[in-house]
Amino acid sequence: MNPRRYLPAILIVMALVLLPVAVQAHPHAWIDLRISFERDADGRITHMLHHWRFDPTYGQYLFDDAQEHQSGDTPEARLQGLAGEILDNLDEYRWYSHLQVEDEAVEIAAAGDPRMAMEGGLLHFRFRLELAQPADPAVASLEYKVYDPTYFIEILHQEPHGTRVVDASGLVDATCAARLERPRPDPAMVARAMALDYGASVDYDLGRYFAERVTVRCD
Repeated sequence: MNPRRYLPAILIVMALVLLPVAVQAHPHAWIDLRISFERDADGRITHMLHHWRFDPTYGQYLFDDAQEHQSGDTPEARLQGLAGEILDNLDEYRWYSHLQVEDEAVEIAAAGDPRMAMEGGLLHFRFRLELAQPADPAVASLEYKVYDPTYFIEILHQEPHGTRVVDASGLVDATCAARLERPRPDPAMVARAMALDYGASVDYDLGRYFAERVTVRCD
């Protein structure tokens, strides 16, 4: 059986063989997140750049798996193969990204070349999304959440620069600010997550109850 078939769940099945059997509660893996939004010359946000840093154990497993299963003449090339495969399969899950402006969902699509690299002993994954309709954060705030719906992986913003906005020249836009709200899940949701083991199925959007919400606004 080819383990690559299970990438739509962001390699959950492959990760199971590595994680200690004694661990039962969700989540089982962790990602430190940084987001950069790009504004065009008119000040509209057009793209969302993701930077994921995997926890050491999960990241090392993904690295080793890429070296074994991906094609390429170098370790870097094999990581790039894994990056492209993950990005393609995350399409089904909207790349874990949920954006809205004035309570209206913003459609997104993958844009550009994903990148994956081992840096300082940690695996980093970068990819870029394009907004179907550019949003002007000076007119209305842009809100977003990034989360794994199964809550197998917990995704939290990396401090102190978890979210930033860059202008058309690529410089950080000092007129913009991001406000992060920590999740406050109902105790029943926490109990539900703590009760889930490796084989449990999640038949609802569990991850959203544990997701951070970020509001971006520009003057």
